[in-house]
Amino acid sequence: MKKLGFTLAEVLITLVIIGVIAAMTIPTLMNNTNAQEYRSALKKAISAANQALTLQYALEGMTASDFSGAQQLVDGVFKKRMNVMDSTTSTVSQFTSTSNCSGSAVFVTTDGIIYCVDSGFSGLKGDDQDSDTTACNSYNTMPCEPTNKASLWIDVNGVKGPNTATTSAKRPKDIYQAQIYSQKVVPYGDATQQIMYDVGTESSTTVTKKG
Repeated sequence: MKKLGFTLAEVLITLVIIGVIAAMTIPTLMNNTNAQEYRSALKKAISAANQALTLQYALEGMTASDFSGAQQLVDGVFKKRMNVMDSTTSTVSQFTSTSNCSGSAVFVTTDGIIYCVDSGFSGLKGDDQDSDTTACNSYNTMPCEPTNKASLWIDVNGVKGPNTATTSAKRPKDIYQAQIYSQKVVPYGDATQQIMYDVGTESSTTVTKKG
């Protein structure tokens, strides 16, 4: 009885084709997975910072405006109201190329996210003092402070790479900037806001930038 089967050459050709397809698709799948992790971690980080400010006001009647500088805000609010580990030299260096963060204003939460309050902290506005014409995003729905106010820098995956600031909502990286108001923290800049509110990304409606 004659038995049918594949020759060695046919098997090898099939394996080569599978290998080529895998080499082409796996990097894309990995990038998409990383991007989704960055987006989720950003939302978690900003939510945690907002909860800290809310708790501080509820328990002690104090807002971010009651603190005179970055270190005072970190010690008086974030380290008290968030699950914080000790900072190290390696975590401080994360932000040297993107911000004015000093070592004393850097802290790390137990989930590995690194935060830093920019040393430019001064003169916070109240939460309702921005008009529509000064809003940051394309829909004029989110308030916006100048970058010389209190910036909160966030590295959502800690000491792991790429340690690069995000400039595109479609290609998110691991470092983001937010702005601190007296009683809230909001994402700063088009890319960060689009990621935070799910606009302008591959899975949502593209936002047309004004100007």
